[in-house]
Amino acid sequence: MPRLPTTKRSGKQTSLGRGLLKTHMELDSRLAEAMIVTVRQPLMVLNAELRVERANPAFYDLFKVEPGQTGGRLIYEIGNGQWNIPPLRHLLDAVLDGEEHVENFRVEHEFEDIGRRIMLLNARRIVDEEARLVLLTINDVTELERARFELEGQKEFAEKLSNSVREAMIVLGWDLRVSHANETFCETFKVRPEETEGRMIYDLGNGQWNIPRLRLLLEDILPKERSFDDYEVEHDFETIGRRTMLLNARRLDHANQILLAIRDVTEKLRFEAQERAKVGELQHRVKNILANVRALFALSRRHSLTVEDFVTSFESRLASLAQTQDLLVSNSSDSARLDELVRLELAAHEGDKVVVQGPRVDLPPRIAQAVAMAIHELVTNAAKYGALSRESGSISVGWRTEQRDGNEYITFQWRERGVPIQIAATKKGFGSEIIEHSLPYALGGKAQLAFHSDGVECIIEFPLSEHRDS
Repeated sequence: MPRLPTTKRSGKQTSLGRGLLKTHMELDSRLAEAMIVTVRQPLMVLNAELRVERANPAFYDLFKVEPGQTGGRLIYEIGNGQWNIPPLRHLLDAVLDGEEHVENFRVEHEFEDIGRRIMLLNARRIVDEEARLVLLTINDVTELERARFELEGQKEFAEKLSNSVREAMIVLGWDLRVSHANETFCETFKVRPEETEGRMIYDLGNGQWNIPRLRLLLEDILPKERSFDDYEVEHDFETIGRRTMLLNARRLDHANQILLAIRDVTEKLRFEAQERAKVGELQHRVKNILANVRALFALSRRHSLTVEDFVTSFESRLASLAQTQDLLVSNSSDSARLDELVRLELAAHEGDKVVVQGPRVDLPPRIAQAVAMAIHELVTNAAKYGALSRESGSISVGWRTEQRDGNEYITFQWRERGVPIQIAATKKGFGSEIIEHSLPYALGGKAQLAFHSDGVECIIEFPLSEHRDS
């Protein structure tokens, strides 16, 4: 308001100046009143005690309260205390304590009458000679966040809204030049705001957005359909690599603008693919386990003389299989260490009779199951007839790795000593069948079981690198 001139020449002129000042003040008051009533955004004017001086019709309509329930009351008492919201208290305390204004303060709250709402609160402290007030405006963005985007006609509101959502979003003019790109877009696609505004969308990122599929959507489909939803686009970006995006767009005819929302689903699709692979692997593994159980059942029955022998041997082998599965499940890398498999089978026979040594080797599930079965048979045989059944017996278990023809090979050796054996009288049973026939087939290697005069020796050799992904 222009400054009124002062004069000492006439009381009439002074009176005229006061009248003009009063008229200006009345006009400002009526203008402020008209703005409060007219604005579509819910707002309240609070005094220094946080009591409601005024609230506009938009506030009453949205939050289902009556003027008589608000005027002169503490804001925290409105609607039977529904506005007693801790984040709101924090916001208003900050403004009263000195913050001149706070913008886009996000609050989620469950209201008794209208349910859960998501609001962006803007507060400004107004201080003059007569009063200290707080102007509080409320942007209800519940439906906007639920639908991912909705653009109001005013550019300022659109920019603030777009910066509050978690999806990448661009506002384009009819000429496909960027008028605004939100923070998520800049962060996701590694560009700065000043590199986007005013530029053609196809020129962004040194032409990285010149995507034929995007051109088709914006230039052919959108003008006819006025919108499109969840169009999947894959593209190799120079800075962030290959991305898969879902594009959604709306033509805002009243504003001569286009709102383009981009949801980066690369990681989501990768995760879903990994989950499908895990399910497939689980099905494959269960199938293998059931096949192993069936084989153990058949072979145990074939090599058992009595039902009691069958039950004992089958339960023992089934327990070994379960132990191996427990070891695989407990390991975050979905593998089993060879030394742990050996020590697990020999757990009941610890002491000076057994020596175990070898480098760390991680076995994938299928290999771990086959090796564990072989070790179990060796331990079982040693406990019944071999080194673990005699005071003089001892066992050395070791393995080594070597590179051969581009593959990593493992050589595993089991050697018992101190057990006199009549080689001609040895009889091959279930364990021998597992080691000499089933194991080489499962591992793609070879296995040899030898009976020396002082004990049994078993050598198993197989390629590890070929089975890393099995």
